[in-house]
Amino acid sequence: MGSGQSKSVGSKELLNSSTTSSTPMPPKAADSTSSQDISGEPSEEESKCPMHKKDGSYSYDWRAMFRPNFPHGPGSEKPMSEEEAKAKITRRASVMDPTMASPGGGGCPVQHKEYNVYSQPIDPTNNMPQNANQLPAPEQSAELSTHRVKSNIPKGGASDGSTWTYPSPQMFYNALARKGKLDDTSEEEIDSVVALHNNMNEKTWNKVLEWERAVASNDESPKLLKFMGRPKDLSPKAWIKHNLLGHPLPFDRHDWTVVRSDGTTVRYIIDYYYDDTRAQTDGGGMPQKDDLSATPSLLVDVRPALDGPSTFLDRAVKMPYAILSGQSQYERMPLSPTTAMRNQVEESIDVWKSIQMAASGKTRKSSDEDSAPKLSDTEIQRLTADFAKALADCKKAQERVNQCQSDDECGKASLDLTMCMGKNMCSLQHKTLITSLSNEAESSSNIDTSLERLSECVLMKTAQYESIQQARTSS
Repeated sequence: MGSGQSKSVGSKELLNSSTTSSTPMPPKAADSTSSQDISGEPSEEESKCPMHKKDGSYSYDWRAMFRPNFPHGPGSEKPMSEEEAKAKITRRASVMDPTMASPGGGGCPVQHKEYNVYSQPIDPTNNMPQNANQLPAPEQSAELSTHRVKSNIPKGGASDGSTWTYPSPQMFYNALARKGKLDDTSEEEIDSVVALHNNMNEKTWNKVLEWERAVASNDESPKLLKFMGRPKDLSPKAWIKHNLLGHPLPFDRHDWTVVRSDGTTVRYIIDYYYDDTRAQTDGGGMPQKDDLSATPSLLVDVRPALDGPSTFLDRAVKMPYAILSGQSQYERMPLSPTTAMRNQVEESIDVWKSIQMAASGKTRKSSDEDSAPKLSDTEIQRLTADFAKALADCKKAQERVNQCQSDDECGKASLDLTMCMGKNMCSLQHKTLITSLSNEAESSSNIDTSLERLSECVLMKTAQYESIQQARTSS
């Protein structure tokens, strides 16, 4: 239940990017065996991407990790024994083929599950992923909390009285990364983003409850059944306010479906606005979840959708009467903008256009130079040093990739090189993978995803390093 927008920067762009940042001279590698010349540049032989196979591709066979002779065990201190490897392979096979899990092999061998567009198994009762994604993203460099906070919003369809649970900072970061909305958001800012997200949703639910008390006073236990973000769709009210009354556009829209105790469902439309003039009174970027007076710059316009005569009556008669008679303290958002809000119309239009482009999977046309990820001088220096150390530490692994013959041998060698490079350049993703492998209760999907993200991180850092070298050569 979040919102936001920014330009999309994905893995493909990173792999094909070239940096325009100024490039300092790299420090010497910690390992004296690195064949750097006196200028600090790696020799021609070591400048070649160590992830390249003989045919120039970046391919690797991640399945080699689960073969008996895979060289990395828990903690990377000793090889995984053949018995351990066989047990892990058997466990993974039983997940893929349920007939292997029992001696009789009875039952349907096809698992009937529903999946979302990201191939994640979902709970059909609420269309939410069954297994929350709590693994670090490939581009992530700092560890984030996986702690999830329970909301005050009752979950529709749950008989145990449970409430919806907000995503953890790690889940929120992953969602932004997947949608290409990270932009300049750093890991250090995610806690604040999540706090704002949670506070805004509590505010929204409080306003929904005010409506419910006014138009369905006999119902004491409304619940949120489902919700949907609709950032591309301008609501009729928002269209009228903007085009006829000169009001700024909303930066997001949600549709929430509320279920009442008698089973009746009501759809609520929520438009989210931002008033820059109130930002100075927000009181910092970490509002408490239940502080309804926090972040006054975030304005929420809530009302039942006009899906029938009853909701029209609610909006035209019941709520106005409740307000006039003093039965409700609900504060309606004015239709006409204040002078301060009128001055923010142009900015809201720019934001709206960015939202449309991001939601459509499009990006603004720009040159490769403009669209390349920008690295600071400090980041360039750190990446250059890490890459030099990786080249030195992974020399033997690279030689095995160059000399391998069979597919099985090349798969193991390529994976060994990925793990070695990852240990030097992607320490967070490497640590996560080792932890997943060491945890006997870890799901096979988490292990697969951990390895994929480590590999993506290595390829991303390798491409960034090559871009830096190309920029130096051309300058």
